[in-house]
Amino acid sequence: MHRRRILLVALIAGCTHRPPETAPSVAVHRTLAVYRAIAESIYVNTTGRVVAVASAPLDTTCTGSDCQPLASRWGLDLLWWARGDTSSARAARDDLLARSANPLSLRGLALSGGMLLETDPGDVPPLDADVSEWIRFRSTHADAAGALRISPVGFSPSGHSAIAVVDWRCGPTCGHTLGVSLTATSDSTWSISEMLLISSRGTK
Repeated sequence: MHRRRILLVALIAGCTHRPPETAPSVAVHRTLAVYRAIAESIYVNTTGRVVAVASAPLDTTCTGSDCQPLASRWGLDLLWWARGDTSSARAARDDLLARSANPLSLRGLALSGGMLLETDPGDVPPLDADVSEWIRFRSTHADAAGALRISPVGFSPSGHSAIAVVDWRCGPTCGHTLGVSLTATSDSTWSISEMLLISSRGTK
């Protein structure tokens, strides 16, 4: 009887026990910190307005007959962010390309001052969007200055430098694609060290 009681208690405890929620990995925290540094340092700080961030990675597909390899389209062939250590730069580039099709996790991104707004990628106006589409987008996205689409982040083996590609859309003739290199200033903060203009849609 005593053994049955112990077994029953154990079964009840097993049924009511909930495993602890898995904490976000260090890699996720590090990636979010890079996204936040890019979105705030380049776009929030220059526009003073909310920035919408698409919740899917920068599109890697190209359907044209003259499509170049992804590394060329994203301006990664030149290793322009290398600072004398090309092996580290190559490793960061390769890490980025290996992650190019990964899902983009933005949970926790908008915790910094409320100036970053997660948005469905389907809501981001296409390249040929007219003024009316941008008016609609801003009216439903907190009057956002524009929409940012970000690639996954490539990290150097040391974890002290990172590389990402961003596509910024802010109007019918406004936007650009940038390569952004960052350097870690602490375990959770990053500063932008280099930028490369890959393409531009002019200014508004």
